[in-house]
Amino acid sequence: MALLTPPRRVVLSACGLLAVMALVYHPVLAGQLLAGREVFRIFFPDSAFLLESLRAGELPLWTPYLRLGQPFAATLYSQVFYPPRWLAVLLAGPIAGMTVLHLFHVALAAVGVFLLARQLRVSWPAAMVAGATFGLCPMMTTLSIQQNVVDAAAWSGFILHAARTTALAPSAANVARLTALTALSVLAGSPETTLWQGLLCLLSLPRPRLPGRYVARAVPVALGLALAGAVAAVALLPAAEFAMNSLRMDAEAFAKQRLTWSTSWPQLLSAVWPLADWPRDTYWGQDQWFILNQFLGALPCALGFVGAVWGPRRARPLAVGALLLALLSLGRHFPPATWALQIPPFSLFRYPSKYFVGAAFCLSVLSGFGLDALGRFARRVGASRLKAALAFVGMGVALAISGPVVRRLPLREMAQNGVIWPLLFWGLAAVIFLLLPSTFGRPRRVRHAVAVLTVLELVAAHQFLGLPKHAPFRSLDHASALRPYLPQPFEGRVSAGIMEPEATAQVGVIIERSIDWLVPNRFVEEHLPALEGYGAPEPAYSELLQYARERSVYDLTGVTLYIRRGPPPFADLELLHQLEDGVTLSRSRTALPRAFLVQQARVVHDEEALAAVRAPSQPFRRTAFLATGEPLDRPACDGQARIVDSGAQHLEVEAEACDESYLVLSDTHYPGWKATLDGAPVPIHRANYALRAVRTPTGTHRIRFEYHPWSFRLGLAVSLLTCGGLAALILYRRRIASRPRG
Repeated sequence: MALLTPPRRVVLSACGLLAVMALVYHPVLAGQLLAGREVFRIFFPDSAFLLESLRAGELPLWTPYLRLGQPFAATLYSQVFYPPRWLAVLLAGPIAGMTVLHLFHVALAAVGVFLLARQLRVSWPAAMVAGATFGLCPMMTTLSIQQNVVDAAAWSGFILHAARTTALAPSAANVARLTALTALSVLAGSPETTLWQGLLCLLSLPRPRLPGRYVARAVPVALGLALAGAVAAVALLPAAEFAMNSLRMDAEAFAKQRLTWSTSWPQLLSAVWPLADWPRDTYWGQDQWFILNQFLGALPCALGFVGAVWGPRRARPLAVGALLLALLSLGRHFPPATWALQIPPFSLFRYPSKYFVGAAFCLSVLSGFGLDALGRFARRVGASRLKAALAFVGMGVALAISGPVVRRLPLREMAQNGVIWPLLFWGLAAVIFLLLPSTFGRPRRVRHAVAVLTVLELVAAHQFLGLPKHAPFRSLDHASALRPYLPQPFEGRVSAGIMEPEATAQVGVIIERSIDWLVPNRFVEEHLPALEGYGAPEPAYSELLQYARERSVYDLTGVTLYIRRGPPPFADLELLHQLEDGVTLSRSRTALPRAFLVQQARVVHDEEALAAVRAPSQPFRRTAFLATGEPLDRPACDGQARIVDSGAQHLEVEAEACDESYLVLSDTHYPGWKATLDGAPVPIHRANYALRAVRTPTGTHRIRFEYHPWSFRLGLAVSLLTCGGLAALILYRRRIASRPRG
């Protein structure tokens, strides 16, 4: 490798990366796609709605399909303002686009870490190991189920590279570059990832000899990170508004959720020892289930340890970062981490296991330092066939006795199967280290040989663990088998019964049949608005309605179709169709229309409104139970309401009110919705616990609802002003620099 010119090195490295990716993701070459728990539940439907909105020429600020309607762009993982998501969906479609997006970011992650390692003066083969470890370790490939985390983490190497460049050479262009890269991480939709990226930027700045110079270097970096938040304000401000109007408003409930998925100690061990954490505890038990596999590789972890201990001084901040982020991921299993996660900004997020991705990033870069340190050791330790033979025999003995030894330790059941892995690869690395001949190029040969072995381990680990999971293209991208039996045109809502328990053994079947069963949230792809929804955050009043299971709730929210993995839930429903596997589609005749008029209204507390919504007598058919507004008590009469225009972010109703009335709309009450009555603004009141209502005078009127959230308008203004200001500053600096001096 040292004899190759830099251009040839680049070509060889790119070909090597593509070859390893082809081996790891070989099912994709056979026409299969990445599929997993959150991929089919969230990312397929979100991509379909994003594509639908882009084709309609509008920004998808609101989705009418989930939980009676909820903000869409304000859900960060929807990646509405993330350019790579747009390109992937437009070029490959909503299903295949997610596999394309993941492969792009895996390559991006590897390249970013490679460039950072080279900037840190790591040798070329060691930098390749560092990049391959982060981009292609089993942890990263199985995180395809959480694509927003992969997308944000993929920018880590580039962000730290830009931060170090900005610290050493502050300029408007360098600050803007750091801002742009960090903003891409924010827009990718994993704020916890951007948080640890920013902390690592400040932690790993080049250390000047004079302590006072550190502040001077940190200021432009901190400025770039802060400006990234301003550039991404178009996404962050709506997200903050959504958080304030979601179930996260319940501070006590959110505090209980915050530490739920904390990495357990066996899972931390599984980073170097495959299967050390299996079988895992129950889904909401002691083990986290956010990252399905935390294995990074036995050799990368060993090299990372060597780099942390024997690497140069510039590697120390990354060693500190790896340790702190790994301990932080333990959450409730480590009291200091529990305390730290209660402090802002960490207290704003849940699931501490996400910080393990940051630890993996640091360890990946450290593995490059470790490989170089191994090369330096090779100068002092000569080759010896005898020592190599002893190392080989020692490896064999260790493998032979490992099983009985592990059985006596308080470890998980599958740990005995996985212990062979690190012993094998550590033993092979030791044999290679001792066997390579003592020539002038021995350190380089050791680096190259161990680098190849490390990459081979990453490829073998995917075969051994059966990762990542794939599904046939045809099973994921086709029309639902229920589509021919859906009434056309369809008015009302569906209930997809998505909250029913799912057996672990059936997960593969559920993924492949999800579009047929229209389970979470694949009814979006069929343009079917639903009472239920999956994903967080949840609108403030949605949970009690979608979990209610009472007929009154279904009738109030306009549920006319029921899809169940079994018989219809109520005896009076009309069975429209039954699939061969027992899934049924049934129709209700008792559901209220989406918009209706009542002539009575009471102002009540939420508890009373919820009781009325869930009451079998269904008093909401005659009375609106308001959180705000004025009471109304008029004789019941036959008023009519008809929807004349409907879209994702607007709705127009023609109401023929026989008397003073309230128009009740079974859509989510949420800030940002505005209403006009015959062109004049009117207030929207929260009715029947979670819905919208507008006071309507006698006569025929047009009531129009439009979604114009202040958070989006303000966020867009901040983003545009920040981008414009940075562009103007760069142009101004370049003009000043280009002027002749004298």
